[in-house]
Order: sequence, then structure tokens, then C-alpha cells
Amino acid sequence: MDNKRYFSIGEVSRLKNVTIKALRYYHNIGLLIPAYTNPENGYRYYTINQFIYLDIIKICKQSNVSVKEIKALFAKADTNYLKFYLEQKNEEIHKEILKTAIHSSEDELMNNGFNIQTFKDRYFLSLPTQDGELNEIKSFDKLDEKLGELAVQTFQYGLIYSCHHDNWKISDVFRLITSDDYRLLKDTFNVSKLSKGEYLTINCTGDTEIETFQLVKEYLEKNSLTCNKVYMFYLVTDVFNQNNHFSQFQISLKPTL
Repeated sequence: MDNKRYFSIGEVSRLKNVTIKALRYYHNIGLLIPAYTNPENGYRYYTINQFIYLDIIKICKQSNVSVKEIKALFAKADTNYLKFYLEQKNEEIHKEILKTAIHSSEDELMNNGFNIQTFKDRYFLSLPTQDGELNEIKSFDKLDEKLGELAVQTFQYGLIYSCHHDNWKISDVFRLITSDDYRLLKDTFNVSKLSKGEYLTINCTGDTEIETFQLVKEYLEKNSLTCNKVYMFYLVTDVFNQNNHFSQFQISLKPTL
């Protein structure tokens, strides 16, 4: 080492609010290589001049720029192009994500009653919550703070109903994240996966959520299906009329392990 001020990977993690796992991943793919790596123990060290690159990575991820695209931007090393690219990407991709979410929700509303649907692997970030609309809103606010720091916005979110000793209650709020964000964050406490497979689904309006969840419980009991979590997704339809929102309950048909 020379006389420069070096920061350990743990110090960088704390100072820049980025996980050690993410820093190791960025190193492994060549996105952000430590200024010095101790050849004896493999410990990574960074200089303060490298902190700006972590800021850029965070800004890019908030604009839905993939890690592959960030690498290309770093390789180009053109600040004006970076600014232009982020402006365009932020506008175009957020429009596309929202449009996809709305179209998907509209398709779901064509289904009536109970249905069996097949989904691919999905990933989500969650936080515990207390029952009650105000508590759920506060929990979503905290979740969104974390999302803004770590993950891409997908506009797919909802509540988790959990069962303890035959007693069901709302236990968590969640938002879906991308597979890239999952790989970066999967060792953290509140990142999970909804495995691919068949799910029992049923739609409802905001006014009929309680009654519909009662139907879900009756269906599970009648068909001898066992599960300890039910996911309720808010469907993105009329974004300017949240008083008339729709939701969808989803229950994995895989046996509970």
C-alpha cells in the first residue's frame, strides 16, 4: 500500500450504504475494482475517489439501468453521455414498466372466481407490518426508502397474510424486485423468492377483500390444501382512482415444506 487513505470494504459498506455482498459482486464482474487487494488475505480496500462511482451506480439503478449497461457506461467514461442516457432511460423504462403493470392487471381482471395460473420465479423485498391501513402505509413508506437505495421499482406490490396456529393476519408488506436485485440482496433478511409453479388466484375489489379472503380460507379447507402464507397483490389499473382499486390473492399449490 502507498500513503493514500484506504477504506476497508466494511467501512465503504457503512459510509455509502451499500452491502458488502454488492461490493464483492461489483468487483467480481469488473464494475468497481478495489484500489488495493491484500495478496495475503484477499481483503479489499477502496479510496475516497472511488466513492463517486458508487453514487453513479446507485443513480443508475434508480433509473432502472442494468448492471451490464452500467459497465458499458463506465467503459465509455463520457459524463455528458451518462447524463443524457440516464434522462432517456429514466423516462422510457418507467413508462414501459408502468404500462406493463397496467396491462397485466387489466388482463388479470378478465378472470372471474378461482383460477389456477402458472407463474415464473418472482422475487420480493418485504417488511413486517401491523394490521390496519395506517400501519400498512407507514410500512410501505419504510420499504420504499429501502427500495430507493437498493432496488429497481417494478410497480408490483401487496400484502402477505400469514397463519400461526390457525390464526390468519396481515404480517408484511412487499414489493417485487428484479432478478438482478435479488442476486445482490438475497442474503439480507427481508428478501425472498416466490418459486415458479401453479398458484390459485382470485380477484376482488377494495371493498370485498375481507369477504374474498374468507372464501380463500374456505377453499383451502374444503380442498385439504395446506399453506402458511397468502399473497395479496394490488392490481395497477386506474392509477388516478385509488378508491376503486382491485387486488388478487395468490396461493402456491406446492406442498408446504
